[in-house]
Amino acid sequence: MPLRVIVVGGGLAGLGAAIALNRAGHHVQVIEQSGFLNEVGAAIHVAPNATRILHEWECNFEGLRSVECNRLQVWDSQGNLLWIPIVTKDLQEKLEITDKWIMTHRVDLHNTLRAAAAQDVGGRRVDIRPSSRVDSEAGVVTLADGTTYTGDLIVGADGIHSRSVSAVTGEDPRKESTGQNCFRFLVPVSKARADPLTASLLAKTGLDGVHAFTGGDRRLVIYPCRGGELLNVVAIHPSSSDAVKESSWLEGGSIDSLLQTYSSFGPELQALCRMAEDLKLWSLASRVPPRTFTKGKLALVGDAAHPTLPHQGQGGAQALEDGAALGAVFTADVRPEHVAQRLQMYNEVRYKHAVTVMTMSKTHDERRAEMLEELRTYVPNAELPQDMFSFTWSSYPIRDAQRLLQAAEAKV
Repeated sequence: MPLRVIVVGGGLAGLGAAIALNRAGHHVQVIEQSGFLNEVGAAIHVAPNATRILHEWECNFEGLRSVECNRLQVWDSQGNLLWIPIVTKDLQEKLEITDKWIMTHRVDLHNTLRAAAAQDVGGRRVDIRPSSRVDSEAGVVTLADGTTYTGDLIVGADGIHSRSVSAVTGEDPRKESTGQNCFRFLVPVSKARADPLTASLLAKTGLDGVHAFTGGDRRLVIYPCRGGELLNVVAIHPSSSDAVKESSWLEGGSIDSLLQTYSSFGPELQALCRMAEDLKLWSLASRVPPRTFTKGKLALVGDAAHPTLPHQGQGGAQALEDGAALGAVFTADVRPEHVAQRLQMYNEVRYKHAVTVMTMSKTHDERRAEMLEELRTYVPNAELPQDMFSFTWSSYPIRDAQRLLQAAEAKV
């Protein structure tokens, strides 16, 4: 008999888990508070470890309206090229992979996952409903109107502000400041091309890569999405306070503040900042990861499990990896009495890897060695990945889960 699965949260992590578990043969219900009426966010780059999962799920890549990323370049604050850390085709050849690195709008990715969740698989579709709170460990989800649902497996995908994580830790989630803020905004490419300064910038960078402009303790990261029609800009800089600030994608930013923060950057980049549309200011708060991603009937995924900052560009990819791992360990023949055992396998596949990526994502690549001591607080035998791109791009949790299952069967 298929398991009854309830997924709390309908973001990237929740939809990914729902798709994978539905495709594995289970009945899946997604409980989502927002109703999907107000999707927000900017662009996201989707690395090969994520695009291979999207292919596994038969997602419609045309709906992503993506741009293929051919390289990562690092520039100084005046627009002089410093080095090229990644040429995509070279690293693909080294890792013997063909999966693409793409850049898309977060809303387009979310809509693509919603469409995949709506596909009929073996007579089943993911059922999506609005909701509120959860008693995850006991396998019961309670809606705002008092309606309750009982599942054999509960997936907590309710983000950095997760309530589900309390069912694992026994404590209220406690966010911590990283001392960083982030402006994010969009600029139409047509608008940038119409101005001589920003047109000159585009002529240098092109529209087929990620470009990081660094100046002391702040940086601007620029890349295209929406078929090359929009530029996405991420501007990370020190915050004025170490206090944890509650913020959301709905909080607007000030162009005057943006320009003041990046006043030392060159005229081309300042001109781009003046063109900012849909400007948001995001406080880069985090929280410590739980010591395990599972308890009782509950599995945590995405930012509920490992809130991941943008420095390594892996937050969305790690969320999709969580879903893929769940789908792989919860094969169609799993019975309710096997849930605890399979959740242990899920934790084994994901915990060390995801917490490593989470910890290394707290700062930019040049300073990640400083994070090893903190990482070993949660993963005692952790080693510093020699190269985060190789470490993440080669990850394939479906294969890792299948190996665990084969090893378990061999012992029987």
